[in-house]
Amino acid sequence: MTDVAFSCSCGTLKGVLHDVSPATGCHLMCYCKDCRAFARHMGQMNALEPGGGSPIVQILPARIEITQGADQIACLRLSPKGLHRWYAACCNTPLANTIGSPRMPFAGMWRPLFARTDVFGPVVAYGFTKAALPGGPRKDKGLLRMLGGLLKRSLAAYLNGTARQNPFFDKDGAPIVTPQIISKADRAAAYAE
Repeated sequence: MTDVAFSCSCGTLKGVLHDVSPATGCHLMCYCKDCRAFARHMGQMNALEPGGGSPIVQILPARIEITQGADQIACLRLSPKGLHRWYAACCNTPLANTIGSPRMPFAGMWRPLFARTDVFGPVVAYGFTKAALPGGPRKDKGLLRMLGGLLKRSLAAYLNGTARQNPFFDKDGAPIVTPQIISKADRAAAYAE
C-alpha cells in the first residue's frame, strides 16, 4: 500500500491519503445532479468527466491526514438535509463529501486533488447515470461492489477502532466548521443546466 499526497488547486491546503490501494477504497464516477451542482457552485466544472461525472475516491476518513492549511477547510450543504461537502476556501477546491456525522466512516474524496491517481486502480462504479449530461454513460455499473466495499471497510474500521477518526469532525462528533447552506438563488444557479 502507498501514501499519496493531495492538495487544493492553489496549494494552500495539503495532505496525505494513507495506505492507498484499489482494495482500500472505491474509485467511482458519480453523475448525480447534486455532485454536479456542487462542482458548478465551486467553479470546478472543467474537472468533471465527459457527461458531467464527478471523479470520486470513496475511502475511510481515518486515512486522510491534513498536513497544511487546515484553517482553509470549509463546508457547505446544497439543502438542509444534504451531504456535507467539504472544500478548500482559499480556491474553492472540493475536498470530500461526508454524511453529517462521523458515525458512518465514509468520505468521497475529489480525485482531482491527487497528482497521482494510478494507485486507485480503474473506475469500478458508475452511479446515477440517468442524470448524466450528453456524452455520459446511460447505465449504472458496479454499485453493488461499491456498497459491499463500503460496508466491509466500515465494519473493519469499527473493529480496529478507527471508525470515528475523521479530519472533518471533532472528538465529540461535531463538524470542525459550521456547514453553510447555500442560498436559494445560489442553489438555482448551481442546478441550472
